[in-house]
Amino acid sequence: MPLLEELKPKNNSAASYFPVSANSANNKYDWETVVGFFIKSLHSLKLEKNIESLDDFKKLCKTHFTNKLDGEPFWHVIEKMYFDNEQVLNIAPEMQVLKVLNPDKSNSGDERLTSLFNSLMGDVEVANAPKAQLNFLEQEVKKVFDSPLVTNKNQKIRKQHIAYLPFLSEQFQQDLKFLVSYPEHFLQNIKAFLKLYGFLYTAQLSLNIKGWAQKPEVKPCYFILDSEKASKERTKLQLHGHKQVIESSYALFPYLALNESLQDTKTAISPLWQLIDEIKDTDIEALNSYANKFYIDRNLTSQQKQPTTIDESINHLTQLFVEQFKKGTTRETAFNNFVKATRETLIKPFEQNRRRAGSFLVLNQDYLLLLTNLCIGGNEKLRLHELLIEFQKRGVFFDKSSEECLIDLFERMGNVERMSDSGDAVYVKKTI
Repeated sequence: MPLLEELKPKNNSAASYFPVSANSANNKYDWETVVGFFIKSLHSLKLEKNIESLDDFKKLCKTHFTNKLDGEPFWHVIEKMYFDNEQVLNIAPEMQVLKVLNPDKSNSGDERLTSLFNSLMGDVEVANAPKAQLNFLEQEVKKVFDSPLVTNKNQKIRKQHIAYLPFLSEQFQQDLKFLVSYPEHFLQNIKAFLKLYGFLYTAQLSLNIKGWAQKPEVKPCYFILDSEKASKERTKLQLHGHKQVIESSYALFPYLALNESLQDTKTAISPLWQLIDEIKDTDIEALNSYANKFYIDRNLTSQQKQPTTIDESINHLTQLFVEQFKKGTTRETAFNNFVKATRETLIKPFEQNRRRAGSFLVLNQDYLLLLTNLCIGGNEKLRLHELLIEFQKRGVFFDKSSEECLIDLFERMGNVERMSDSGDAVYVKKTI
């Protein structure tokens, strides 16, 4: 049976499908550390217990080079080149896992954020990473890193929940495989890649969360380029842009908390839209009983209902879970903590206030180039309209005005190829 045998009120949590906590003290995130945790998971690596800090790894490298170079004098040059400025982390993508070695800070928030990307990644694993172009010294450092004294394969199987947004998970996996095939580009862009998908996941989950009666699909979400002007007259941006995402994000905590409360989170759980198909008519009584207990436990005041169908029961529960966070309740602070951290961590990098015109979702040139290369993928180039379709598959939409700015920007960068003067056949080339 998909539902818990005993449904009863408990603390709200959205942890299975979202990284943000209702406790503000737990909402501390460091994207560099997240990169380390993510690559550790991607490559199924385990750091040995004797490696507790970057200094521990440096000592092993010093011993290795001292023995190999017959003395210490040259070691100081290597130390200055790679360790004093932490450039050792950039020798190869896998070595980014050394970023997690910081015993002085709590990584709970970073681990939860990494779990989001692990869920998007599914069972993708890099068994044989492409070899980066390394000089002699870097090859030796990498040998130490690959030795059993430092890293081993992690035999643990990643805990997987069924993807809440299958369409976005599919795109994430496709783009990740492409990015991994270019080690240098991967190193330069992995943090931006995770930030971009962190936002896309937040936006699309927000826009889909109330539609629990059907499988999620990509919803229009309009951006502008940071180089273009904005105005209130652009209807698509006003109706399906920044404001829509912010307002929709308020439903994340209550709806995800409801979903978790119905299932055993110690095992792989289902998204609400799939759970609905697994619930039977015989479960209606249990759902209604749970609603009554929840109503009493949360001291709610709305009019109680006695639903007679599964959809009515779930709809009633969603209303109760939303009501528990209304203004003036004891849980209002927890809700506000969740909303604030969601915006600060996942939405803010892509929002920009344009004064009188209001706030907009914005892609700067770096994110746009990254997204363009991901969308072109294994091809050398794509027609502009095909590229725009690929953008949309990932949840990035542009109106006509932005499309014109897009062409101008690509032309200035020199990665546009026109096959006719009419402009019908405009191709965009990737830059890697």
